[in-house]
Amino acid sequence: MITSTARARVVARIADHLASRDPGHPLRVAVDGVTAAGKTTLARELTAAVAERGRPAAHLSMDGFHHPRAHRHRRGRDSADGYYADAYDFAAVAREVLGPLGPGGDRRYRERILDLRADTPVDEPPLTAADDLVLVVDGSFLQRDLTWDEVVFVDTAFEVAKTRGTRRDAELLGGAAEAAHTFEHRYHAASRRYLAEANPVGRATVVVGNDDVAHPVLRRIGGPAGATARLFSYGTLQLEAVQRERFGRVLAGEPDLLPGHRQDWVTITDPDVVAISGTDRHPIVRRTGDPADTTKGTVLTVTAEELAAADVYEVDDYRRVLVALGSGPAWVYLAKTD
Repeated sequence: MITSTARARVVARIADHLASRDPGHPLRVAVDGVTAAGKTTLARELTAAVAERGRPAAHLSMDGFHHPRAHRHRRGRDSADGYYADAYDFAAVAREVLGPLGPGGDRRYRERILDLRADTPVDEPPLTAADDLVLVVDGSFLQRDLTWDEVVFVDTAFEVAKTRGTRRDAELLGGAAEAAHTFEHRYHAASRRYLAEANPVGRATVVVGNDDVAHPVLRRIGGPAGATARLFSYGTLQLEAVQRERFGRVLAGEPDLLPGHRQDWVTITDPDVVAISGTDRHPIVRRTGDPADTTKGTVLTVTAEELAAADVYEVDDYRRVLVALGSGPAWVYLAKTD
């Protein structure tokens, strides 16, 4: 359940991005992060938001792809190395989920192989995914030897995650003190190793700061650290003042045309956006499908961090989608109803 308007907006921006992605097979999305970062909550919210946009969506938890308990604890109940190396059956995830949903796959995937609570194998019939399914998978260590189309990293400080996890798992782990010990010496010790060895924050295509669940921060979207994207602007993102405030620099751009779309106007009520842009009257574009309707604008090359900054700037009247310009594909903010 989304707890605030600020959170709803971040979830919506990520869902817009995922719903626009078409790799030619079901979109395989990982929601990664340290233990108790808030991965499952965000994964469920994203699944619901993508479905609201008319795209088939499903949620899968790595809880169903644990190794049996004897395998998980073979190095000791407190072993961080045991949690890192032995907790999850990544080979099964690749074989039963990611491979079938990837290029050339048969679209038949399994939701789980183990009942975690009962510690018993599960042999349920596979599901058949729609060609345009968005499958959202939450879990730990998901960028180890697995292939995803998008990775959302839930970036939560260890102390914050430890407090959440201790509160959540106190009864399961034998009390608050025992839960805190387990998080420090097993779960988060393994997570620190993962951060050091796999660089999951840098490799993720979306990064969300989640220390404050009511006010998450969209830090990057559209690619790993260092990635760039093409963004078509027909409005205030072309202004130097807006670019300096949002991106900290003035961007070089190339003129271009968006066919099949007609420009309209919208009144902006967000005082921060009005202050940055200098006006409450902003252009907005709607799809008509008529090739005679064209919208002039500028193609900007932005970093993935700057694309996140643009997402934060644009108000809820807009939805970011991929479109075909005369020069090729680019992101653009269209009217939300389109």
